[in-house]
Amino acid sequence: MPAHVEMYRERMEQGLANDAVARMDDIGRQVVNFARIGCNVDTGQLRSSITHHVTLAGTSAKLRVGSPLERARYIHEGTGIYGPKGKPIVPVTARALKFPTPKSIGPLRRGGSRSPGGFVFAKSVKGIQPNPFLTDALKKVLGSTNVTVRPVTN
Repeated sequence: MPAHVEMYRERMEQGLANDAVARMDDIGRQVVNFARIGCNVDTGQLRSSITHHVTLAGTSAKLRVGSPLERARYIHEGTGIYGPKGKPIVPVTARALKFPTPKSIGPLRRGGSRSPGGFVFAKSVKGIQPNPFLTDALKKVLGSTNVTVRPVTN
């Protein structure tokens, strides 16, 4: 007995697109969870700002994971000698850099001084080492061979 099959291309493509969006949303949630575990936590603001967004363009689903905070890029890529420029951070318009004194601070390094007002002054600082929490999270979810990192320009 012969069979008759009718395929509706639009419905099929829409179903595939919906499946792709659902899969990307699942991957996005996993990446966000791992990124929140791996990011630096001071106040928790960076951790809570990490989100994901899935968009559908034609037949392609696109996932974007990140944080709108400006400091997220500095933490991810590093600063000073550890960052893209590879140079210590020095003052531009003043003679010294000024930082509030942390509650518990050890002895000062050479070239630093402490003021009675609760600030530390330094002629330069090394910066912070990178913590690629987003890249690491992607690699945990997708596997390191499936991840290619490209800088995002807004």
